[in-house]
Amino acid sequence: MTMLGSIQNLMINELCAEGAYLDGRELGEVFLPKAEVESHLELGDSVQVFIFQDSQGHMTGTTQTPIAQVGEFALLRVKEINSFGAFLDLGVSKDILAPFNEQKPKMRDGHSYLVRLYLDNASQRLCASSNINKFVNKTDAKYAPLQEVDLIVASKTDIGYKVIINEQHLGVVFFNTIFKRMFIGQKLKGFVKVVREDGKIDVVLEKPGMAKVTGLSEQILAELSDKGGFLPLGDKSDPELIRKTFSTSKANFKKAIGGLFKQGKIDIEAKSISLRK
Repeated sequence: MTMLGSIQNLMINELCAEGAYLDGRELGEVFLPKAEVESHLELGDSVQVFIFQDSQGHMTGTTQTPIAQVGEFALLRVKEINSFGAFLDLGVSKDILAPFNEQKPKMRDGHSYLVRLYLDNASQRLCASSNINKFVNKTDAKYAPLQEVDLIVASKTDIGYKVIINEQHLGVVFFNTIFKRMFIGQKLKGFVKVVREDGKIDVVLEKPGMAKVTGLSEQILAELSDKGGFLPLGDKSDPELIRKTFSTSKANFKKAIGGLFKQGKIDIEAKSISLRK
């Protein structure tokens, strides 16, 4: 199905002085401006375009790649605010409108917000909403303990970061479990720690126990190899330096290098480690 606000491969029906008309199937003809029609294209050729409506409501295509498509979350910057709402930079020639009633919180010029792209039922126009709760699943979450999931950082709270899990549910990553920089709109991997009886979901960024240490050990060996067999980090190193280098706690780091030492792969000093020759 051809959908407004999405990237589609459309066939050229007509070439003219102004550009090209593409077969938008359910959407009808889609106009591609001349500046985006490559000279080698002919009738019947297929062109990959992002479909939007211009200011007059005409179906238009662009070969530029948008930051996000309909149904996706993205961090977008406000370019202008007028009587209709806030217009956000979508990365193409057409900005996207976030109506005032879809702004939670109220948007400010020049600031960036996590939004979801959607089709407005009344106008059938592509719009954006920062009312994230409107788009997450309210049904019971079915996640196994320590199941790996995709996360999008939605907001910062008093206890941690609220995250969108698999673009379906909301969860929380608590501050005391975070050992890497996090920011709104960031996409990263995580693990479901527990789904509580009240439906709230606790999420961690690192797999607890030896599974985490095993992966960290491989990361340490790779970093040692890249740095000529030596790293200025050891048992007595500053926890912040360890966090910045490996995005992990000092406790996990010490477990990992202790295991590598027992395997005869590295030597450990107070503030350094090195590959054993």
